Amino acid sequence: MTWSPPVLVALLASALFSQGVAPIETGARKTGDIRAEACGACHADEYAQWRTSRHSQAWTNGLFRHDYERTPRQWCRNCHVPLALQQASLTAAGDSGFADEGVTCAACHVRNGRMHARARREGSPHDTVAQSDFGSPAFCAGCHQFNFPAFREDGSLSHYTDEPMQDTVAQFRRRAEQQGATGDCRGCHAADGAGHAYPGSHDPAMLRRALHLTVCRDERGAVVSTVENRGAGHNVPTGDVHRHLLVKVWRSTAPDGLRLGFFGRRFAINPTTGTKITTWDSTIAPGARRRFRVSPRRLGGEPGEPVNVELRYVYAANEYARVGEPTFTTVERHRLSVAELPACR
Repeated sequence: MTWSPPVLVALLASALFSQGVAPIETGARKTGDIRAEACGACHADEYAQWRTSRHSQAWTNGLFRHDYERTPRQWCRNCHVPLALQQASLTAAGDSGFADEGVTCAACHVRNGRMHARARREGSPHDTVAQSDFGSPAFCAGCHQFNFPAFREDGSLSHYTDEPMQDTVAQFRRRAEQQGATGDCRGCHAADGAGHAYPGSHDPAMLRRALHLTVCRDERGAVVSTVENRGAGHNVPTGDVHRHLLVKVWRSTAPDGLRLGFFGRRFAINPTTGTKITTWDSTIAPGARRRFRVSPRRLGGEPGEPVNVELRYVYAANEYARVGEPTFTTVERHRLSVAELPACR
């Protein structure tokens, strides 16, 4: 198997994960030993937070199922229902419950029948392996940093290309190197309570902390919407290839005059390899801004009519797709008089 350098580095950094190459073997023989509710018997707060997380919905959420049911590959299962015992349960009659736990407790914490954590708690009944990089960026890279896959004719994984598909951890590292910063992913994504909810782009409060929208009028009278990545340590959006930001500008009486600003990635197929390559990347790096300019004349409606400006974080390629859950979150929305907008600096 051929590995491109970014994937190999991440694999060496965190041997607990295979980055989708194979399911995870925990060493457990029975699913009951590593079901999440079994962990919750002693770790009630962690279990309660995990149940609200996207990790717990990795196999069942509508956005994933919408794509997976069209191309149900083993590679997808190895990340979204990562345990070998979970995958075995998919073929057991009437026993999909374990798979429905998605990225469950044991996916991070159990290998070779032993508990893995950053440190062993005093009085813990577990045979714990204390791992200094547990929860570090290298650890998170085991699932959140990988390149585009190339598949064989039977749908199995052949190799990873040199083109990043999810570049979140590398983005975080680049920002840290540029700013001389320290810290890790958990500083933002596990800062509350028991630290197992891992809020991200599906959490409106986190989006509002990360993004800031300002609207002004330039010297030609155009409406200028500026989106700033004020709070995230990586690009926004990041992760899944479908995610993008939309700045929507329109007048209520003229919806056909809607203008859209797109911030995200676009892709094409490499004609030689048949794999995806990035052709456009307007995602917003930490501390950076993107602007979208619209002349009010192009919006239609009455000249003095207020203008609506909305910033959306969109999770699907088609924001109006019916997938069984929301396909976007509105981060900010304003209704503003053009004449009263502040002048752009």
